[in-house]
This record gives sequence, C-alpha cells and structure tokens, in this order.
Amino acid sequence: MVLALLATIDGKTAPYSGVEGAPAVDKPKLEAYLRYAEGFAASVKFSIGDPEPLPFPGFYRLPVHLSMGETKQDKVYYLTADGKQILGGPVWDLQGNPFIESLAHVPTDGPSFGPANAKITLVVFSDLECPYCREFARTIRESLPQKYPNDVRVIFKDFPIASLHPWAEAAAEAAHCIGDGRPEAFWQFHDWIFAHQQEISGSNLREKTLTFAREHKLDEAKIATCLDTHATKAEVDSSLNEGRALEVQQTPTFFLNGRPVPGALPWASLDTLIQMELHRPSFIPAPKAK
Repeated sequence: MVLALLATIDGKTAPYSGVEGAPAVDKPKLEAYLRYAEGFAASVKFSIGDPEPLPFPGFYRLPVHLSMGETKQDKVYYLTADGKQILGGPVWDLQGNPFIESLAHVPTDGPSFGPANAKITLVVFSDLECPYCREFARTIRESLPQKYPNDVRVIFKDFPIASLHPWAEAAAEAAHCIGDGRPEAFWQFHDWIFAHQQEISGSNLREKTLTFAREHKLDEAKIATCLDTHATKAEVDSSLNEGRALEVQQTPTFFLNGRPVPGALPWASLDTLIQMELHRPSFIPAPKAK
C-alpha cells in the first residue's frame, strides 16, 4: 500500500532532530493521516520515531509504536527520500537479499542449538504458555535436528504475551534463571515446560521450577533468589523490544535467514522453506554473517 504524505504544512517544513539528510516529518500530520488511512481509533496511542537509514538508497525506515492499554504493536513504514510518499509494505532491492532489512535487526544472541556456522539461522520468538509455540517447539526440537543436524542453527528469543498468557513472562524469567550460562539446562527446561504446560499455573510456577532445578541437580537456592528478585526481567524485556522492532505480533514468529514467518508451521511447510533457502537462486546474495 502506498500513501501520499507531504512533509510540510502550508509550505513550512516541520523540523525534527534525527538522521542528518533524512526527510523532515511532520509527526502530528502523519499521525492524522495514518489514523484515517489505516482506520486507527482515537483510543490507539501513537509514538512516531525518526526516519532511519536503510541499507539501500531512496528510502528511510520509519517506526511507529502503537498501544492501547496493555496491548502494544510496532509497525514499520518506508518514507521516500523527498518525504512525499510513505509505503506500508516491504521495500526490496532487486540487487540484494530481499530480507536485508530484517537481517539487520534479527538478534544473533540467545540460547541456541545447532552449528554456529550453519547455512541457515532460525530465530524463533516464542511464548512458553502459548499452545501453538508448544507445537512448533516439538517440530524444531525433534524433526529439524534429525534431517538438518549441520545446516540449521536455532536461536530462541522470548516474546511472552502477557495479555493472553498470565504466567508466560514469569516462565521466561525462570528459563533464564536456569539457563543463563548453561545452554543445555535452558533447552531441558524449554522442553520440560512445554511438555508440562497444561499442569502449570501462575501460582505453582515457582514451585515447579524449583522442583525441576532439584531434579536436574542445579543450584536451587541461587535459582530461587533469581526468581524472587526478577533478576532476569531485563533480558526478557530486551527480547520483547527486539521482537517489537521486527513487528512480531503473534507467537510463534520465526525468522529463517531473515525471512519473517508468523505461526506454527507444520514440519512439511518448514522443510519446504529450508529447502528453498538451501537452494536460493545464485544471483540473490546470501545473508552476511554479523
């Protein structure tokens, strides 16, 4: 979708403090335009960022942060260099990788399994209380390593949706209390909590987490302190912000070498995407390693 947007009112440019050389943006006018064009109600709060440079010329990335109560959503628009048009869909450089922008923002840290030099990196944003995430977790933990033990690396990122899943955020903190510095313990907890998802509640999560720690001979006292002080909350919040910057809106959402894919894809469909990436046309550049 292409929206016409003039960056001036009555011929006067509205200045802002942003990237040097970026087009000026009249944010109140842009908000009014987008509210009308996209049908956003008055109850939706806007926070419009400044234009950010893209890896290819002619356009600027323009983040827009939306919120209504506890619900938050980020959208990304693309502003032309002259500030007169804004696009609501992806911009592709036919000389480069179509996912170059998401690749620039997809995180490369976090609990992972698979070779660090794998041809494909799959970054999954997940919610430990989400039943669809449970199904997708089974796929990536069982089917994927069997067929692609050397070709795919998986990185886990937290995206608990508190408005839908009341204990998801606490579970994400617990996973880091257990797994930070011990990747094997993280994945054991990851598999265990999905397997026992229907038995867990907000009131028994702490007890069950400590039982898990005891059974796996982890430092129960240290983990209890971590849980009680919310020592890993900043890690979870950081992951949430990374997901919002990538416009993640549902769980699971994953990025396969930068390709955004929402939803719990069945194995056959995921396998097709992996094969597509392994046999990417030679004229399309491979993702650059960070």
